[in-house]
Amino acid sequence: MVRMIFSLFPFVVCLCWFTTFALHTSRNDSAQRMLTWFLATCSVLYLCHALYFNDVRSLELQSLWTLCSLSVYPLYYIYICQLTCRPLSVREKVVWLIPGAVVAALILLWSEHDADNIRKVLNTAQIALVLFLGLRHLTAFDREIAEVYADTERHDTSSVRMLLIAFVVTSVFSVVCNIAGRQFFDSNDWLLYIALTPFAVLLFLLSYIGFTRDFSTEQHAEDISDYIIDSERIEDHDYSFLWQQIEEVMKGKEIFLRKNLKVTDVALELHSCRTYVSACINKHAGCSFSEYINRQRIDYA
Repeated sequence: MVRMIFSLFPFVVCLCWFTTFALHTSRNDSAQRMLTWFLATCSVLYLCHALYFNDVRSLELQSLWTLCSLSVYPLYYIYICQLTCRPLSVREKVVWLIPGAVVAALILLWSEHDADNIRKVLNTAQIALVLFLGLRHLTAFDREIAEVYADTERHDTSSVRMLLIAFVVTSVFSVVCNIAGRQFFDSNDWLLYIALTPFAVLLFLLSYIGFTRDFSTEQHAEDISDYIIDSERIEDHDYSFLWQQIEEVMKGKEIFLRKNLKVTDVALELHSCRTYVSACINKHAGCSFSEYINRQRIDYA
């Protein structure tokens, strides 16, 4: 009985959060929609786990488990791309997801043992790629956020980045478990409990953070929707007069006291665009828009 409860724990967590996301996710929030697909896949994955550890086994179930286990990391990476305003094309998503489908088919059509060895190698490669590319996207997006918003608490991805690292650290443990084989945990209940519990806790935290975020990529795209300036024009632009205007607006109108101030708001005051204003602050103040506004607030205080 205890074995059944612990083996079902991650599945119940994923299923509950999947249901919550499915009922409450906005159609206009592409990142949350992708997280919903991720949780649906995790639900099936851990259901397969629970069935296996309760002696329900078949080649078809092994194939389904393989498909899900090789899809969760690509889906989480696609979620990160949506979250950081770098959505992948349909073709790119297929490239990330098709290897798992191929290996799952090989289990049914070729050799289960050989296909499982391929799965272990592919799973390890996925973890490394998701960590490297995911962290790069999240770090770049945080820098972008700091150039657009004065108050970054609602918008930055630090919590997601920490969860990504925790997710991958836990997954490294999963790789070790994969090398040992599920049979190793099948013979020891305590090892099984220790292996499954961190995943359940991590998935709960990941889902909670994703659900409570009230900032969507679509909102960010709207906030930066002024026209784009090419890099050469940015480099050649004379910012001296614009910098004087920024300083005058800050000291005269004390615009830095506005709640949820954006660089676009400053640009509108100056009849300029956010790209020039942000570049001007970078050049003359030597910091991001967010840091510049916080300096003004500290001086005022």
